[in-house]
Amino acid sequence: MSARHRNGYTLPLVLVALLAAGVGTAYYLAQSGNSEESGDGDAILHTAARSDFRLTVTERGEIESSGVTEIRSEVKTKNTTGMAILRVVPEGTVVEAGDFLVELDSSALAEELTTQQIAVNTTEALVVEARNLYETALISKQEYLEGTFLQERQTIESEVFVAEENLNRAKEYYEYSKRLAAKGYVNELQLEADKFAVEKSQKELDAAKTKLMVLEQFTKAKTLKQLESDIAIAKAKWESEKKSHQLEADKLEELQDQISKCLIKAPRAGIVTYAHEFDHRGGSEFVVQEGAVVRERQAIIRLPDPSSMRVQVTINESLVQYVKPGMPAKIVPVGLDLRLEGRVDNVNQYAEPGGWRKANVKEYKAFVSIVDPNDQLRSGMTASTTIVCASVPDALQVPVQAVYAHGSDYYCFVRDDKGWRAAKVTTGPTNDKFFVIESGLNEGDRVAMNPKRYLADVSLPPLSKQPAGQRRGPGGQGPGGQGPGGPPPTGTSEDARGEAAGQSTLERSPSANDDRSTQTSPAPAQQES
Repeated sequence: MSARHRNGYTLPLVLVALLAAGVGTAYYLAQSGNSEESGDGDAILHTAARSDFRLTVTERGEIESSGVTEIRSEVKTKNTTGMAILRVVPEGTVVEAGDFLVELDSSALAEELTTQQIAVNTTEALVVEARNLYETALISKQEYLEGTFLQERQTIESEVFVAEENLNRAKEYYEYSKRLAAKGYVNELQLEADKFAVEKSQKELDAAKTKLMVLEQFTKAKTLKQLESDIAIAKAKWESEKKSHQLEADKLEELQDQISKCLIKAPRAGIVTYAHEFDHRGGSEFVVQEGAVVRERQAIIRLPDPSSMRVQVTINESLVQYVKPGMPAKIVPVGLDLRLEGRVDNVNQYAEPGGWRKANVKEYKAFVSIVDPNDQLRSGMTASTTIVCASVPDALQVPVQAVYAHGSDYYCFVRDDKGWRAAKVTTGPTNDKFFVIESGLNEGDRVAMNPKRYLADVSLPPLSKQPAGQRRGPGGQGPGGQGPGGPPPTGTSEDARGEAAGQSTLERSPSANDDRSTQTSPAPAQQES
């Protein structure tokens, strides 16, 4: 290859190398902020400066209405998978109360209604028949007590009366025959015949009285029992037929109600939003359209209340500890030139079920209400939501790498004209890149970014025998420093600081000397080995 060609390739390569070096230098300077190199070998110093500190969590979420009215199918599906949609109002339509929304196919219900009407008429006829039998049984009892029984008793009493009269006459005739026989006018055979007539009349009288006793004491009671049994049976059958008829009538009424529910109207004013359903992989499981089959109690349409809008976001488990109800938020809808104010309403206590792609990622759902909703907002829009978890104006700050954990205390190694000294500090909130220093440092102090290298140059108090688990974290809120002071000091590895970042961001407001914002997850301070 000629020298000309070689020079033609070499010049672009040199330019690329110089450009890469320039970009790398700019990136390092941007990340270093107020840091500087000293003359002490590898010493990297940072000047403590004041600026507004903010700990924020930024997530994208979906705008929805907290006052959503869900329109569900109230048609029962007994032996079918659901009801088909015949007509549906277009999505985005503004409706008023009573306006048409959805019509479901009611043809199968109409056929069932005809069959049920026949069943109702049949059971109604059976009710009439059973009622007549019951009333007949009541009349039969009254007929026996006030008619048949009295008639039979009077007949038997007449028989008793006749038998008594016959007995009296037979006795008189027998006495007369005995007087005649004593005078020899009647023979012995005639006298025996008259005596037999007396005995016969007596037996006929006894039989009549027994018959009357049987009627009054046994036949009447037995007949009444039978008649009362007939009444009870007739009444029970009548009640049964009435209940059967009521059941069939209720089914008829239910079918009529179900048919009426196939025509769905708006319960209140709102903007129509289809209630599509999607699986965990993003595929559609149910799309609202003509012909789609709707299950019982399945949502078809949502009518959001535009005056009560909110953003639903999911927060990574590494950041959810910082988000609390009542925290302010900034909301920026995608595609709209709007900056809205928000407030955290609720953070779920339990993680959302993750799909197969996020089996090891735990995320928690949070709801941020929009304080000043705009008419341009629509349910389903995407919005970037920045939750302000902590805010300290004009706070003295140093990088987290400059904070050194010694026992339960925290120090910054300060470089001054006399050399190195260990300054005990009280830390405040952290946003992973910077700690707020509440006391122990002054603005302008230069602190070491790699304090472990200067342990031999500073004087630290001897360590107590306090268990490591009882040491207070940089935030000063108990073991590990959880709370406003951030996470516990667990090491200085950059990997450890970045592995819990998730998809959320924590940022620091830039100071006058630090034209940048940090976007990462909480990181620990350096800890004594």
